[in-house]
Amino acid sequence: MGEITAGRVISAEPGSSPLLGVTALESVGILVDPANKMLKRLPAIPLK
Repeated sequence: MGEITAGRVISAEPGSSPLLGVTALESVGILVDPANKMLKRLPAIPLK
């Protein structure tokens, strides 16, 4: 989708659910839709 952003690095115990990918995607306004196995753009919120 051509977005560049900064994100947090998260570490967890082996076997934990994958969070880093979801966190990085949400930071650029992309929602993971696991039911349809798709990525969706979140609506932009105007900053006024």
